[in-house]
Amino acid sequence: MLRCTKTSSFMVAILVICKLMKQQNASSYVPQHNNKSHLSRNDIESRRNVLSTLGRWTIPIASGAIVSLPPVAPTTSAYAKESSASQSVESDTVRIREATEALTSLLENWERATVDCTYADVPRDLLEAKNKEKLLEKASEFALFDKSTSVISCKKTNRIVRDYIGATGKGPLVGLEKRLLKTGVVGRVDPDSLDDYFSAVDSFSQAISRAKSLSYTAGMADFDSVNNFERGNESSSGESSNLEQARKAIDEANSYLRTIVSLFSSDDS
Repeated sequence: MLRCTKTSSFMVAILVICKLMKQQNASSYVPQHNNKSHLSRNDIESRRNVLSTLGRWTIPIASGAIVSLPPVAPTTSAYAKESSASQSVESDTVRIREATEALTSLLENWERATVDCTYADVPRDLLEAKNKEKLLEKASEFALFDKSTSVISCKKTNRIVRDYIGATGKGPLVGLEKRLLKTGVVGRVDPDSLDDYFSAVDSFSQAISRAKSLSYTAGMADFDSVNNFERGNESSSGESSNLEQARKAIDEANSYLRTIVSLFSSDDS
């Protein structure tokens, strides 16, 4: 509070102000218990207008002023988590169905997927010593040999098979076994069918693991995978080859996967 005392002439202005303040305080003094009732209608309306303008979210600060805060959106964290979990489960079940579709497509197009006929061999008779001059002539004219007389040959390949079964990190079968055991996915199975579900998942896991192992070995050990053969003239070891055994394991895995899909609740299909 300012003290009103005589000082130098420099303080004349201050003294005048102090006098005016005292007069104003004396005239506007209202006892504390009656302060609210002495507010004029204009004062009340003015306060309401200010608060209305600032909006609901306001806080007082030390000086007595009011600071407006931006509206706070209602919390939706619980709803967001539930929605996200539901979308995740739906994504998993879609992926499982895509996996059985991929395996079915692979099995239906097995020959196209496993036989690579993009090789061309020089005719054996052209390599005989008596045909040396002719071979050199063909090489000078056609870069290597006359391709019109070349023999198309084939090899067995495991590349596409391994892509389809998820062994190379591609396709819907990647991480499928973990998806099958997620709580949300298991929750879509009728409780009375859980034993059948887990049995099918276990059998699928064993079959697909066997297929991955056999298909890998096929690329290095199968006769038709390391030696060329004429189109349609594969070796007699085809039935016992690693690649053929892999096909049977894939067919078995797909059968278990179809059983798994059939155990999902009807409203999820």
